[in-house]
Amino acid sequence: MTESGPVSLPGHPVGYLSLLRENRDFRRLWFGELVSFAGDWFNAIALYAAVEELSGSTEAIAAVFVAKLLPVFLMTPIAGPLCDRFDRRKLMLITDFARAACAVGLVFAYRARSLPLIFGLLVVMVAFAGVFIPAKSAVVPQITTERQLNAANALSAGTWSVMLAAGAAAGGLVTEYAGIEVALLCDALTFLVSAVFLYGLPALLPTADEPHRDGPPSSGAATDSRSFVDGLRYLKRKPYLAVIICLKPGMALAGGTLAMLPVFATQVFTSIRAPLAMGALYAARGLGAMIGSLAVRKIFGDRRRTMNMLIPVGYVLLAAGYLGLAVSANLWQAGLGYFTAAFGGGAIWVFSGTLGQLESDNAYRGRVFAIEWGVLTLTLSATAWLSGALIERFGWTVRDVALASSCIVVLPLVAWLAVLASRREKHASGGQSV
Repeated sequence: MTESGPVSLPGHPVGYLSLLRENRDFRRLWFGELVSFAGDWFNAIALYAAVEELSGSTEAIAAVFVAKLLPVFLMTPIAGPLCDRFDRRKLMLITDFARAACAVGLVFAYRARSLPLIFGLLVVMVAFAGVFIPAKSAVVPQITTERQLNAANALSAGTWSVMLAAGAAAGGLVTEYAGIEVALLCDALTFLVSAVFLYGLPALLPTADEPHRDGPPSSGAATDSRSFVDGLRYLKRKPYLAVIICLKPGMALAGGTLAMLPVFATQVFTSIRAPLAMGALYAARGLGAMIGSLAVRKIFGDRRRTMNMLIPVGYVLLAAGYLGLAVSANLWQAGLGYFTAAFGGGAIWVFSGTLGQLESDNAYRGRVFAIEWGVLTLTLSATAWLSGALIERFGWTVRDVALASSCIVVLPLVAWLAVLASRREKHASGGQSV
């Protein structure tokens, strides 16, 4: 990594199996993700089903979506500095154990039929995730070479997608036939299994140099200021990086449609039992995200110019998918809408993540990705709450929400195209890029 300018990712794209075979540390991280992601979707289906059973309210369902996101934003000023001050491996282990305990607590909250306790435990659980997520994002460049980085991000995103498809479908079946409590206990177990894999990683300290690019991770400590405000100043000095980390929050402007997925399953397509319909829609979304994450990068490669130019294509697919969802006549058409949107979103997710990691320094990455996730979750929470309120209080339908989502994602698409045009113009005139 250098500060002088972009560095191309050389050679042919790294294969996913080669990456797992050759990089032991990333393989451990990936196995931990594999089981943890599956548990996340067991948790999601079970919680939506529990809240639907206990409240029957659209706003309460939207509140689950918000509770699974907003605490990440609230943790941003704390999580970023933590990830840039302490061993990121230890932070990930601590948060896995804490989330396992919260998942067990949710079982007792459901038995007590207490919505406030369910939401309280969920908020604590997600707050710990608010530390885990930026730590994990900061760790990936530490345990991969530059050639492996985009493949690692694509594989992680693809794994999330596969587990969304498989985990949501399995979570729907387990919730329907074994019960909500069993699904929540399965979630707790996955955090413990994840911790077993993460335990084998080396110390991953926020050093100011770039560890593991040409050798093992360094054991030194970062010497720069590690406050949250200093992270904001760092982004101010690097406006192109600041724009990159707004790409995922740009997708979140359509978060109301994601929040309303359980409503499509429970209130629109009522001919299929709710947990099964919910699992089917989540599975369609996961399949689309998997192909968008894994296949697009494999076909088009790892060049920065390619990643920059495919991001607008992802936004177009995102808008088209939500438009299709708005006019869907049955569950299968709704699934196709979620699939198409997730396909585009998967490509944006991988490419923006890789570009952000390449543009940032290791000593600042915890704060950079904490800010990215904080803005992302705040945007998702706001749009989810707004969507629930528009339906519950102002007579909107979930189809209206999907149509509005299709329109609003045009805004980040236009903004990114403007940034690319500005960079090309400055490059042509011999000036510095944004």
